[in-house]
Amino acid sequence: MENTKETKIRSLNENGWYWSNKRIISEYARRIRPSGLAVYDILCYFANSKSQTCYPTKKAIADLLGISRKTVCRKIKLLTEIGLVKREISKGRRIYSLLEPRGTNGTPGGDKRDTTGGTSGITNKNNITRINNNIVSEEKINLLTERFSRGFKPDTREKLLAIDLAQGLRDVQSVDLYFHYAQTLSESLLRKTLSEVKDLPDKQIRKSRAALFNHIIQKYVKGNASHHRD
Repeated sequence: MENTKETKIRSLNENGWYWSNKRIISEYARRIRPSGLAVYDILCYFANSKSQTCYPTKKAIADLLGISRKTVCRKIKLLTEIGLVKREISKGRRIYSLLEPRGTNGTPGGDKRDTTGGTSGITNKNNITRINNNIVSEEKINLLTERFSRGFKPDTREKLLAIDLAQGLRDVQSVDLYFHYAQTLSESLLRKTLSEVKDLPDKQIRKSRAALFNHIIQKYVKGNASHHRD
């Protein structure tokens, strides 16, 4: 059945737009990783169109992105070190200025603690990638991502949260479970747990970040149920 719902192509002439230089993707994405791109994007969102300055708090950035303040601090430091952002204090508040991207030479100075990027693992000759202590084939990652994008559309707040959890934990196949969590548990609890799990160093992850996340959530659910029985 043909969809008769009217569609409209987006227009840059309308209000509600902000811009980001394409070179941020082409030259810096591999260095700053997805969370770095997200933090930079938030700064673009807040930036004055003329002065290209803004002053959001780190808590505000963390809350908007659903990541920890620790990650925000680390990413802003990296953005500053590679010359994309300048930080300064004025009248008691921290001001961020977006700078003109410079040319890059290779990819030194990246955030090695950030494992959210698809190519951030170690790939061997059999095209197998170790991601967050999971050994996953690139083919499987691509198939899961394709299935995920086709079959689970973010048309509700709960589904959007489920997608954030599944992508953040690199556990696309369990998106239905995360949707169940989103329907039954508070968003703040889930996002806080996600941030804490993602910030742990690899050496503290025994199986996978997804397994640890689910263990923490199940422990919370059981503890909460026990409390209500008492």
